Amino acid sequence: MNILNEVNNLNHYIINLRRILHEHPETSLEEYNTKEIIKQELNKMNIDYEDIEQGGIIGFIKGKEKGKNLILRADIDALPINESPQNLCDYKKSKSKIEGKSHLCGHDGHTAILLGAAKILSKYKYKLNGNILLAFEQGEEKGQGIYNLLKRLLEIGADGVWGLHLKSDIYSNKISVEPGPRMASACSFDVLIEGKSGHASRPDLAISPLDCFYDFYGSFYDIKNRNMNPFDPITFSISSVQSGEAGNVIPENLRFKGTIRYLNYNQGVRAEKEFKRDLEITTKKNQCDYKYLRTPIAKDTTIYNHPKCSDIASEAVKKVLGSSYLKKHPIWMASDTYSYFLKFFPGVYAFFGIKNDEIGSGAEHHNAKFDIDESVLRKGTAVTVQYALDFLNYDKPIDFIKEKESLYSLFVKNKGYIPNIKS
Repeated sequence: MNILNEVNNLNHYIINLRRILHEHPETSLEEYNTKEIIKQELNKMNIDYEDIEQGGIIGFIKGKEKGKNLILRADIDALPINESPQNLCDYKKSKSKIEGKSHLCGHDGHTAILLGAAKILSKYKYKLNGNILLAFEQGEEKGQGIYNLLKRLLEIGADGVWGLHLKSDIYSNKISVEPGPRMASACSFDVLIEGKSGHASRPDLAISPLDCFYDFYGSFYDIKNRNMNPFDPITFSISSVQSGEAGNVIPENLRFKGTIRYLNYNQGVRAEKEFKRDLEITTKKNQCDYKYLRTPIAKDTTIYNHPKCSDIASEAVKKVLGSSYLKKHPIWMASDTYSYFLKFFPGVYAFFGIKNDEIGSGAEHHNAKFDIDESVLRKGTAVTVQYALDFLNYDKPIDFIKEKESLYSLFVKNKGYIPNIKS
């Protein structure tokens, strides 16, 4: 098959599908219409599928020849954010029609790419030396769909996994597939500081949670300098603070949320310990109490691209687009549930650039002005198809150490979301 010709013929289909998804976004575990669109498209392709409750959809493309099983994954949920009608320099070609919900991370593009790839791979399934498992994951933004989806995929069995993420700070003619750590683990926290309210005229009769938080805030950001290994990347962020309403009332409580992100698990464990220690000391010193609404737990969920799979991906990019598209890119300190796939299957997570100064794409992910260069969609589809063919045809062993813990044990350890669904 001529993959580029096939993809070019599907370009309108892929872009139109992305716009339909973009204009009708659904947030985590509420992707009802999105799942219906996916199922409708799979039905048109005569692809069998399973609808996984609170997990997603798994489609099955069976090749003519027996061989390996390869998972191709796309996340499908949107964010609870209002979208701006403009990007960095112009009006967007497509905008959310749902108030307070929007695809501002590229998941609509991921889904359209995977359905485009499915269309080609199902058409040429008689050429496949193995089988394709299409994994459309619900609830990635909150980590709420990965457990059920991956549980079923582990029951089915697979030999590898491919995933991609559109990337706002890489230009749209560049792709990153290098090996090693690519995305970070995240330790999230949500804390309520409890003081004593009072009138602003008599602060001596109150205990201000604001003063306590101010004290902790400085200590929190100083943890990195005092206790962290400077050679292991780590970031500290407090992104939400809520307290009080009236200007003449010292509030009773203060709530703050944030994350700590890191590549080295031991670094994360140390950060968790220091966070809890500093909070204990600071609240005691300020005569306040505290309560964890979300306890900070260091997770071992860094994304590592398997070296051999990165080699296969690199060659796939060269074959279908050319070596000029390959680009080395720094580690992204965001996190993604794709890390769980890579604990059980060798694979790669590719970054596809969507930045284009002329059309105004390139705003940061989760930003109201986030937009994509839609010309990248066909490139993502082409590389996905080529990687699938090359992986299934790769006849040498791939050394891989599979996660020893069960999926359930791993989620318990990481305080992950395990749906309460009867098996």
